[in-house]
Amino acid sequence: MNTSSIKAQLTQALQWGESGSKLTYASIAVGLLVALILFRLFFKNIAGLFHCIGFSLGSQPDSAAAAQPGLSKWSRVKLLVGTLLPAGSGYAAYMLLPRWFPALFQ
Repeated sequence: MNTSSIKAQLTQALQWGESGSKLTYASIAVGLLVALILFRLFFKNIAGLFHCIGFSLGSQPDSAAAAQPGLSKWSRVKLLVGTLLPAGSGYAAYMLLPRWFPALFQ
């Protein structure tokens, strides 16, 4: 790739970013905020996320985790909630913010 094509792609990305509405950006921000809160609550850091993924994918019957029944199930629930709740809250914000703040989002 040459410099002019990179500049053209950056310009196109900026134009795409500018085309959104306040409601779109606010709902994305709500979803990201919920995702950040759940990440800190469930996983604490990136190593905790990988640890949770490891437990959810495969807990060996002879491993140290076998002494803690339900650990893989709880890891799967945390991953599912951490994935679905931010998307659902962003969608809910997109639907409800115009009702709650009509002067700001209409």
